[in-house]
Amino acid sequence: MTDGAIIDLFFARNENAIVKCDEKYGAPLRSFGKRITSDIHIAEECLDDTYMKTWNTVPPKDPRNYLFAFLSKIMRNTCLDRLRKLSRDKRGADITVLSTELNEAAPDGNRTDELAIENELSVLISKFVRALKEETKSIFILRYFYMEELSVIAKRLAITEGKVKTVLKRTRDALKEFLEGYGYNA
Repeated sequence: MTDGAIIDLFFARNENAIVKCDEKYGAPLRSFGKRITSDIHIAEECLDDTYMKTWNTVPPKDPRNYLFAFLSKIMRNTCLDRLRKLSRDKRGADITVLSTELNEAAPDGNRTDELAIENELSVLISKFVRALKEETKSIFILRYFYMEELSVIAKRLAITEGKVKTVLKRTRDALKEFLEGYGYNA
């Protein structure tokens, strides 16, 4: 079934929309959730929450041209929220490593208007990522959005793991410089 047909089911408030979403995207979303949470049971719960949030969001949103990306973003945020709720100190090592890597480029967290700054940072990072070359953008998104292992990224893009590390380091450095140009200091 096409993404457009699935979205039409959501707009018709037909519960088969969730069934069709799960048939088409359930496996990759479960895998994605398991990578983030390291627990298939938590990933399953997050996937159920993702479908509920999608049900409550579509309509009015109409992600027919980017349904998987839409679902992935909801799934990612749901998993991260669940991990934060379970325990800030006991988050998975992978998330800690990724946070540490990106913290090199991000500003310090001592702010009073934290939400406004986070929204502005989100816009700036999106602007930065959109301007990257395709390969660099793919590597960056696979690592920091989909939380893929370096070896998986290398294999998927048919490049060496060393190249992945180098691209990520240079991209983080460029992001740091980009953000500093807007007044954000790491």
